Amino acid sequence: MEANSNTSKKMCPSYLGKVGAQLFGVTGKDGKVKFITPLIVTEDFLEQNKDKNSLEQRFRFTGKCVEKGCAQWNKEESKCSLSQKVQHLDLHKEKELFFCPIRSHCRWFSQDGKEACFSCNEVTRNMEELLVSTQT
Repeated sequence: MEANSNTSKKMCPSYLGKVGAQLFGVTGKDGKVKFITPLIVTEDFLEQNKDKNSLEQRFRFTGKCVEKGCAQWNKEESKCSLSQKVQHLDLHKEKELFFCPIRSHCRWFSQDGKEACFSCNEVTRNMEELLVSTQT
């Protein structure tokens, strides 16, 4: 993995684990995501993790928000619909902001502010897929 430099584009906080994506969180034994300084995902990382459970169950990835190119994009409101869905999950919500290495570039934070952050450390992409399939 390689260290990452920040960009000025909005970043999706629920991205796929693939080469070029950025690893920015690791799911702990308690199920909560521990955020880390982002690292660029390499072929070596994927190779080392290919035989284990889904990458997205164990790690959080970020990448450039593709806006209209994503099924979660609400064209009428010009924003990500997944952020609101995550905020309405019945999870233990934080009451204070925690460390997040992508907050300044995060799509969810830019559109919904700190409310988008309060459940974020309990979200993994496999949870997103379940949420999307039950609410579409």
